[in-house]
Amino acid sequence: MLSDILDANRNSFNLVRLMAAISVIVSHAYAIGIGPGAPQPLGSLTPFTLGQHAVNAFFFLSGLTLSLSLDRNPSLLHFAAARFLRVIPGLFVCGAFFAFVLGPAMTTWKLTDYFSDAHTWLYPLTVVVKFARAEPPHGIFTSAPYSEIPNDPLWTLKYELAAYAGLALLQLSGLLRSWMALIVALLIAGSVYILTASMIGKTSVPAWAYHMGRYGFCFMLGALAYRFRGGIPLAPWLLTASLAVAIAAAGTRFASLAYIVLVAHLVIVIGSFTFGPLTRFARDTDISYGTYIYGWPIQQSIIVLFPAMSAELMILCALAIVLPLAFASWMLVEKPSLDLKRVFRGRRVKMESA
Repeated sequence: MLSDILDANRNSFNLVRLMAAISVIVSHAYAIGIGPGAPQPLGSLTPFTLGQHAVNAFFFLSGLTLSLSLDRNPSLLHFAAARFLRVIPGLFVCGAFFAFVLGPAMTTWKLTDYFSDAHTWLYPLTVVVKFARAEPPHGIFTSAPYSEIPNDPLWTLKYELAAYAGLALLQLSGLLRSWMALIVALLIAGSVYILTASMIGKTSVPAWAYHMGRYGFCFMLGALAYRFRGGIPLAPWLLTASLAVAIAAAGTRFASLAYIVLVAHLVIVIGSFTFGPLTRFARDTDISYGTYIYGWPIQQSIIVLFPAMSAELMILCALAIVLPLAFASWMLVEKPSLDLKRVFRGRRVKMESA
């Protein structure tokens, strides 16, 4: 059962996150290498590309693991601090790397002009507020297919933060313990997603509504999986049932939701296995976030320097650079930041006992 593997020492969820982050790099290699509209893996076979499936998996795992976290420690103050420390310090340093290391090497501006421009110095600050919409230092990636987008994957972070806020509200209201409330929230998110998806191309649909529906469904599916953790079997052969439903839903408005459920099912089944050293490494060294936030700018740099490089070779080159950067981010920034949770928890306990 799912409840049997939720302890971090009994699952490979960190490894699944890392594979999802790598999948985003794989998917983006085709878009960056070929240009807008390029076919991406799984894009012609399923409602989502490989990268989009990976992001769906991220949100499902967040809903699952953060529901566990709040169940073990219901303090919303601790929850907010932990989420801040997980996302913001690593992103700030990534922005600084972009502005002060990668930028000077890639800009077409003179370095004196580059470093005298306000955008160069402000980018590490603006990126933690505006994410993908933060205006980058000037003169970077001018010959890349997506020259106007300095770090595209960051746009999902605002929806991740919105999901955290939604989960906190459910906890505050006491509804997080109600299976009926979770089902209602899941149905609302799914309905919003289906409605907005059906309107795309026919009328003006706010992008945020579409994404809130999609990612809200993924996240709440994870929260619901935690709520029913004692009754969810992990036998691999049961994946055939989820696959059959996804195939049967093909061509209908429910196809996307069916594939989200299939990927969620696949995530918990794969996460129930142990892959030896890989599982142990990912458990102790969570480089998935760093892989995700450093992937796009490194791939953009590669295509600027080697415009004729194939997507397949770009994947290999990008991973050879991104994975060490992600490791450095974890060891030097993310892990020390997360260690501050212990200081916060310790101070809070002292205050409560005073």
